[in-house]
Amino acid sequence: MSGTRRGNVRLVSTAAPGLTAPEVVTPAAWTGGPGRLLLDALPAMIVIVDHRGDIVAANEAWRRFGRENGARPTVAEGVGQNYFEICRDTALVGCPPGTPAAAGITRVLRRELPIFTLDYACHGKDEQRWFMLTVTPLESGAVIAHTDITARRRTEMSAAALIETGRELAGGLEPAEVARQVASSVVRVFGAQRSALYRLERDADRLVCIAAAGVGDPTRWHGQTFRPGEGMVGRAAAEERSVWTPDVLTDPKISLPGGVADRIRAEGFRSVLAVPLKTGDRVIGVLSLGDVAGRTYTEDELALLAAFAGQGAVALENSALYREIRDARDFLQSITENSPDAIITTDGQGRVTYFSRGAEVMFGCRAEEMIGTPVADFYPGGLEEARSVRRRLDQEGLLRNYESGFLAKDGRRVDVSASISVLRDASGAAVGTLGLLKDIAERRQLEEQLRQSQKMDAIGRLAGGIAHDFNNLLTVIAGRAQMILSRLRPEEPIYRDAALVRTTADRAAALTQQLLAFSRKQVLQPQVLDLNAVMTAMEPMLSRLIGEDIELAVVPAANLDRVKADPGQIEQVIVNLVVNSRDAMPQGGRLTVETANVGLDEAYARRHVSVPPGQYVKLAVSDTGAGMDEPTRSRVFEPFFTTKEPGKGTGLGLATVYGIVKQSGGDIRLYSEVGAGTTFTIYLPRVAEAVSPPDPGASPTATVPRGDETVLLVEDEPEVRDLAREILEGSGYTILQACDAQDAVFMAERHAGPIHLLLTDVIMPRQSGRALVERLRPLRPEMQVLYMSGYTNEAIVRHGVLDPDTQFIQKPFSPAGLGHKVRAAIDGARLPS
Repeated sequence: MSGTRRGNVRLVSTAAPGLTAPEVVTPAAWTGGPGRLLLDALPAMIVIVDHRGDIVAANEAWRRFGRENGARPTVAEGVGQNYFEICRDTALVGCPPGTPAAAGITRVLRRELPIFTLDYACHGKDEQRWFMLTVTPLESGAVIAHTDITARRRTEMSAAALIETGRELAGGLEPAEVARQVASSVVRVFGAQRSALYRLERDADRLVCIAAAGVGDPTRWHGQTFRPGEGMVGRAAAEERSVWTPDVLTDPKISLPGGVADRIRAEGFRSVLAVPLKTGDRVIGVLSLGDVAGRTYTEDELALLAAFAGQGAVALENSALYREIRDARDFLQSITENSPDAIITTDGQGRVTYFSRGAEVMFGCRAEEMIGTPVADFYPGGLEEARSVRRRLDQEGLLRNYESGFLAKDGRRVDVSASISVLRDASGAAVGTLGLLKDIAERRQLEEQLRQSQKMDAIGRLAGGIAHDFNNLLTVIAGRAQMILSRLRPEEPIYRDAALVRTTADRAAALTQQLLAFSRKQVLQPQVLDLNAVMTAMEPMLSRLIGEDIELAVVPAANLDRVKADPGQIEQVIVNLVVNSRDAMPQGGRLTVETANVGLDEAYARRHVSVPPGQYVKLAVSDTGAGMDEPTRSRVFEPFFTTKEPGKGTGLGLATVYGIVKQSGGDIRLYSEVGAGTTFTIYLPRVAEAVSPPDPGASPTATVPRGDETVLLVEDEPEVRDLAREILEGSGYTILQACDAQDAVFMAERHAGPIHLLLTDVIMPRQSGRALVERLRPLRPEMQVLYMSGYTNEAIVRHGVLDPDTQFIQKPFSPAGLGHKVRAAIDGARLPS
């Protein structure tokens, strides 16, 4: 007896050993008795064929499978059918693959193979199935067994799908793409109608569908939300475990949001399985499967789903972390790339590893050119300076506000303030440096402007103080000289000396006026002006002033705006600038005076600390002369600074221009290069007012007007007080003298008669002239006021501009000038100061 083993079943043949011709196997051996019982007990679908392939026996599993799957009755019964014909018939529908099966059976029957196996798919209408065909030889035929390997096949496919999904998810960086891959893989592996992945948004306390796959249009589920505990998805999240229902629409424990039930009913799935996505102990989402009503899941499928959910959770978490890292990186890159400051990193050897866009602009080169370049190339001190910085970094760990002139690609010097720190790895080891470099050229320019402004202000204060004291002296000298002249005849020998004293005093007074202009302490009487009209009126005079060797071009702008300034002072500015340009062109040249409307923006205002942004009128005087070097440009507005030979100039011309412009609320800029000429540009604020009418301003005659009124004279300088008293008493006035404010109040209180005029100095010890007026006004409301001073201050002048109702006389004054001012003040008229 011989046999072959198939599992735990031993099939027995009665063929005689050594038989060389096929022995017919009779059906009787297998259709009754123990043989039949043996075949029917086996779970595999088995038939026994003879050497021609005719089926001589078939077990119950074969017959049942045939009946359940619509086979013809004769095929389902099996016995008497030829297996090869069955193979040919089933090959037409692909179950099983007939040609490979027939070929394998033939080779076993011919004893060419000891055994033949073949795995094949035989899918039903509602499910997928796989079988394994096994053919083992008998001495007169063969045993053909069909074993259902669907569970094993699904396990293998699931494992493969899990591996493939893991591979796909590992490369997924976007959360939405990862979610889509998970949903698609679940539909593919488990054959579900619908799969959806929900992300838990903790801040909003809801689950939101971020991906869906399956039949129909899965995108309709995108954005669907569930609250924790709501629906199957919400239950899985709230209970932190997998939940299943055979019919979500009839399950009384399930509550669905509005519209969800209608959507489920329309799409036809009823069975729902929801699996939480967890990382550690934290739920981050839910994976749901929807299928036909009653769909169940085996333990293996649930385990596989849990594995899918675990993979999906990790992938989602990783992708979210990646997104956070990417967003942080993009944010940091946006900061570094949009920062106007230069950001440079180096490695441990001092080579550039990062060069920001701000660095490209600052140093005039591209990042690609600089990567790998030694950072020492940027230092003006080269390698030695770089080593010095490195030593300080090693000692201090951080270098703040390190100022140096770094070198750009084109060799120019870029003034920077650098903050440099050490870059360290996770272990704390130094791996390079990080440098934040700020261009401080503008700051240094502003600092220089501030220093220059402070210097000019200090010089101005000194000049103003000197001019004030000097004016008091000149008042006495000029006044006494005039009084002497009035008592002498021209033919007397001393007359010429007295006249020379008076003339010299007048020249000295003119110098003090220039000092006051520079110090911005002169009195201005501003009017609304059209600078075009001023230039045009001055053009003939300017032409005579510069001579025939210089070409004068006056270029007025169309529709020029108005400015508010003292017309006499503006004329002085133009004359001084034109004279300066004339002297710079001894061999002749071209001189241009032009105007324009300009707007100065915030950027200009930041670069020029004394100028607010706004609309201005520009007055520019340009020449083609020798130009100026930097040392000259830095001092050009200082009083008494001159490049002319001794005795050729006072050095006050440009200082006067500077003071007048500043006192008028404007700004002046100098642009000059050696050999390229010079341009002075003045900016005066525009005003929206009509041009002021001409001031008739009658000039006082040499004759002192007379009067019989009472004047209270207050002056702390005895010589000036005595001079004023003598001038006014000589003109018929009654004079009450006081040396200070307290004395003046005392006299005003005790004088029985009227006081027609208070003539007071502005600056006095203990109390100013303005404060004195405020004290006397209640006592003497009828009293007129005339101020006098060597210079003015805030007591009577607001930013150098007289209040409209203020009467003022500038020291030094002449006897005639004082007489006219006193008469005008008493009479209520106004004369120029």
